Amino acid sequence: MSMNQHSSASSSQSLSALPGFFNLRARAWAAWKRHRNERVLENLSYDTLKDIGFPSVDDAMHKTEQ
Repeated sequence: MSMNQHSSASSSQSLSALPGFFNLRARAWAAWKRHRNERVLENLSYDTLKDIGFPSVDDAMHKTEQ
C-alpha cells in the first residue's frame, strides 16, 4: 500500500465518523435548549402560565373525573 493509498483510507475512515458526531452534537444542542426552555417555564408565575394556555391542576382533575 503506498503512502497516498494509506492516507486516503485513514481520511475516509475519519470522515465516516463525522455524520455520527454531528448527529450527537445536534441531539445535545436540542436537549440543552429543551432543558433551558423547561427551566424558563418553571420560573413563570401561575397567572402567566394560565395566560399562555397551560391548564391548571383543577382542569386536569376535572378531565380525569369525566
